[in-house]
Amino acid sequence: MAVKTLAIKYRPQSFDDVTEQDSVKVILKQQLASGEVKNAYLFTGGAGTGKTTCARIFANEINHGQGNPIEMDAASNSGVEDVRNIIQQAKTKSLDSEYKVFIIDECHSISNTGWQAFLKLIEEPPTRSIFIFCTTDPQKIPKTILSRVQRYDFHRISQKGIVYRLADIIASEYPIGGAENVVVHHNAIEYIARIADGGMRDAITMLDKCLAFCNELTVENVVKALGTVDYEVMMELTDELVKGEAVQVVNIIEEVHNSGKDLKQFVHLYMQFLLDVNKYLLGCGWEHMNIPKLDQYEKWLGKIKEPEDIEYMRSLLSVIINLNRDIKYNAAPKYDIEAVLIGEC
Repeated sequence: MAVKTLAIKYRPQSFDDVTEQDSVKVILKQQLASGEVKNAYLFTGGAGTGKTTCARIFANEINHGQGNPIEMDAASNSGVEDVRNIIQQAKTKSLDSEYKVFIIDECHSISNTGWQAFLKLIEEPPTRSIFIFCTTDPQKIPKTILSRVQRYDFHRISQKGIVYRLADIIASEYPIGGAENVVVHHNAIEYIARIADGGMRDAITMLDKCLAFCNELTVENVVKALGTVDYEVMMELTDELVKGEAVQVVNIIEEVHNSGKDLKQFVHLYMQFLLDVNKYLLGCGWEHMNIPKLDQYEKWLGKIKEPEDIEYMRSLLSVIINLNRDIKYNAAPKYDIEAVLIGEC
């Protein structure tokens, strides 16, 4: 039997379960208490900040647990015909709830003609129909729509909030005295929260993967389980660039390429790595970096002391930023990457 992922199992069922987003929750609760719900809402914010979850909770509260909201993923249903289908549904009365609530996810994907069809619907809404639009990209939504909806911005969840939620999930999954012996190091949870970059869903998904990897959650095991960044390779590449060993630089890129990894993604991650290196050299704390605080990484960073090496790191970051931009639409970026890196030797 398939087991639910932690992200689904621990999806909030009430506003009290939602981490942070306090101002949004307060206003929505007040509207529910007063019965003054609006006909059109826009929930904006980064991935995993709670937009669609809060939309579902709000829809459930509006209808006192009766019926289900009608959800549409605009990323795959963005045309005018899809919108017209919603318009037709909105004109009929709900049979099992007081309101018909429509949740339109990824609404920035709706076509211009689709938005034109929605405009009249929002201006002259059918009786007892409510629309909740959710998006990570509000700047793509027409101003005519933005001026007619009540907008709520969902902010990135703090590392502290994510750590608290992850710790709560672990305590629920593996209670003290339970059958499974799982050892969790707090700095490992902190590291997951840091690289989740404000997204709760991503953080829980990463936790799920790490717990499946082994029963001891350490920073080292988190890095191994997620396997997103090979810091050893990036440090080796940087060392060879500093030494001017062009042949070794080419060999490293060849190995990365032959391993089946996406070179554009590798360059992007290398850019993030060099940014972290420069943050460290500026004196920023580890909480501002994605590089995990492990002894071998601290030792490597500690070797960068000479003024010329520090200046080279800043210069190299600038080069890689430009390279990352230049290869964005390149179907075969390997030669461009090699040419630029050889030029840095």
